[in-house]
Amino acid sequence: MASILRSPQALQLTLALIKPDAVAHPLILEAVHQQILSNKFLIVRMRELLWRKEDCQRFYREHEGKEVEVQKVALGTRMKVS
Repeated sequence: MASILRSPQALQLTLALIKPDAVAHPLILEAVHQQILSNKFLIVRMRELLWRKEDCQRFYREHEGKEVEVQKVALGTRMKVS
């Protein structure tokens, strides 16, 4: 792991949001983590958040007024972040 972090390439960060229904099932969550790692991503930090409706609306502001935004905000209020 140390050799990955000392790579001459710049470290690029990617945010992964995992749906609440996947987080609720430990085996599915573990499979998601393994998929991330098998695609040569390194998990540098992980945390769970319970978003308020206002947090989700701010995160999905670019989709405001679209049907997809309503669905994401409804889902996001139960969303955990990894």
